[in-house]
Amino acid sequence: MGKRASTPGDVYSFGVLLLEIITGRRPTDVLFHEGSSLHEWVKSHYPHKLKPIVDQAVLRCAPSVMPVSYNKIWSDVILELIELGLVCTQNNPSTRPSMLDVANEMGSLKQYLSNPPSLVIE
Repeated sequence: MGKRASTPGDVYSFGVLLLEIITGRRPTDVLFHEGSSLHEWVKSHYPHKLKPIVDQAVLRCAPSVMPVSYNKIWSDVILELIELGLVCTQNNPSTRPSMLDVANEMGSLKQYLSNPPSLVIE
């Protein structure tokens, strides 16, 4: 947050990038110039008002060749990415996950997308 480079700062930046990709918004959008931030805007929608954000992200991010039944899987992954982005962009650096934890979570999400549970697909 304006100080010297650090690993917690890298985690914060990664979280902002995740939120940018998921929401399709930039942290410099006019919406955020009124004392808010991308983190605060997403947090204000969490958890009960995320459906429009998730639905838009599924349309933008999910491969169009996938069957519609996979939309639930993509929605689950996008919700997890939003949560990860929010955790990474917490104001207090000591409450952010390590980059190793972030990488492990991203690996788990990749694995989930590669091998979704058959109950979800049916």
